[in-house]
Amino acid sequence: MVNHVTCISTIMIINNVLPRDSLHVNCHSKDDDLKWHIVSYNSIYIITFEDNFFGTTMFICEFNLDNQYHTTIIFVFQGYAYWGVVPCYVKCTWSVSPLGFFDNGVFKTSSATP
Repeated sequence: MVNHVTCISTIMIINNVLPRDSLHVNCHSKDDDLKWHIVSYNSIYIITFEDNFFGTTMFICEFNLDNQYHTTIIFVFQGYAYWGVVPCYVKCTWSVSPLGFFDNGVFKTSSATP
């Protein structure tokens, strides 16, 4: 059994480093839909939230380049119940570049361009 610890909010940053392109982003969990946001080149989109009591919060983001048909969907956050540790303060920085998607500097998935 995992004991719940009151934690500081999680900060998730989405950084667009796609030259000359706007990134359309829609993040949602089971309980919240943050709607579509446009992140200009070399700009960031910041989301703050708290993991739920059971540590099972999951955020999924859809990424669409300049509103093109192709969309990439990524699990950008999974609560502590999935890891077996309590993160208490988590700062996740996702960078979207022509090479792909990076989570805190670590390559996660292939090309961000369709």
